[in-house]
Amino acid sequence: MHIDRLDILIVNSLMEDGRKSFRQISRETKISAPTVEHRFNRMKKLGIIKGVEPIFDIEKIEDIISELIYLQVNPVDLTNVINDLSLISEIKSIFTITGNYNIVIKIIAKDLTQLNDIVNNRIYGINGIISISSQIITRIVKDEIGFTLKEGQSLKARCIYCYNDIKNHTGTIKINNSEKYFCCNSCLTLYQKKHGLDVISK
Repeated sequence: MHIDRLDILIVNSLMEDGRKSFRQISRETKISAPTVEHRFNRMKKLGIIKGVEPIFDIEKIEDIISELIYLQVNPVDLTNVINDLSLISEIKSIFTITGNYNIVIKIIAKDLTQLNDIVNNRIYGINGIISISSQIITRIVKDEIGFTLKEGQSLKARCIYCYNDIKNHTGTIKINNSEKYFCCNSCLTLYQKKHGLDVISK
């Protein structure tokens, strides 16, 4: 599946202001409102658009502290560690990376006490983590989410459970009007079992 000109116009309009209505985007892009809504919903279901939410400058909010934590994880435990980290609400970003440390996460907490509690009592206890290195963020110089889309770029999807690229789409579940995709029925079943979900699969 490829990104086309209409997708790019819609996404770029939303990057300017995610609060825009479909009708406003339609006026700006000269694309009909029903088409804007259809394209938006399609990109959301595919996970291209994860949500339209306010972005806060945490430096302007009192009693907020953020930290980057680098984790060295046993490769065989990587998927389970990622799934466990995903359940910690204070962890806002999770990336797999190259090098000795293969995961980096970003935590936002109310103070140093809460930050230490998350690391010492919730992260250290996860099986598969070999070592941890952390740095508190002292100043945010630039932290942008948006990027430039190019017409014709291919879309790829990863299994929500094992994080492998989906080559042959075989499973989907719907949770709170959001669809999640799996590379195989085994991953779908394991995800349901792990999270105790009562969901509709198709």
